[in-house]
Amino acid sequence: MAHNKLNFFFKHQTWHLGGMIILFYVGSQFADLKDNTNLFIGLSALTWFIVAMSIPLIHQAYVWICWRSELCWKSITNTIGFKGYVIIFFILIISRLSAIVLCFLDYGSLYTPGLFAWSLAIIIFTPGAYTMYSVKKYFGFLRAAGADHFDSKYRDMPFERRGIFKWTPNAMYVFAIAIPFAFAIATGSKSMFIVAIYTYISIWLHYFCTEREDFKVIYGKSL
Repeated sequence: MAHNKLNFFFKHQTWHLGGMIILFYVGSQFADLKDNTNLFIGLSALTWFIVAMSIPLIHQAYVWICWRSELCWKSITNTIGFKGYVIIFFILIISRLSAIVLCFLDYGSLYTPGLFAWSLAIIIFTPGAYTMYSVKKYFGFLRAAGADHFDSKYRDMPFERRGIFKWTPNAMYVFAIAIPFAFAIATGSKSMFIVAIYTYISIWLHYFCTEREDFKVIYGKSL
């Protein structure tokens, strides 16, 4: 039993975190910010790029450790509790907004944005914004943070089919996580495009390697 739990704890994480590290490295090779002299609160564009790339890696590693350790050993419940987990979770979510600073420090590095770019950015941003509205109104931010890993009452709730979830059950991954592309398009920032691509691929690595495997345990398969 203990061996099964340990195997499950690490299941697919070589692909998940290893894939993110490879994507991080590849993305950093394409970023060209050494000659960018723009600063924000004393930090260079290159530093903001590293921050914007690091936070998703830290965030997803944190979620993996918390979710799997809770499912295997109730580690979070017995230490910081669900409330403590959620506080850190949303601090990391908010920290992802650091990428917005980057796209303005690197404004126009790929092309000079105009009306077409701004219009396209709005088109991409709108379903992402509606997804966040639907999460708040119908799904709930606690459930979105993985409450079903911690509280059995969330496991008995039906899958949400209202709002944006009427069109796809994975709206948070399909639309919400595409919001960085809207900022990249609107600002013409090359480094922001890199962050957006990295973020989008990374969240799907998280889904297939962590969340989908967790669901098998939460909704049917015992460890």
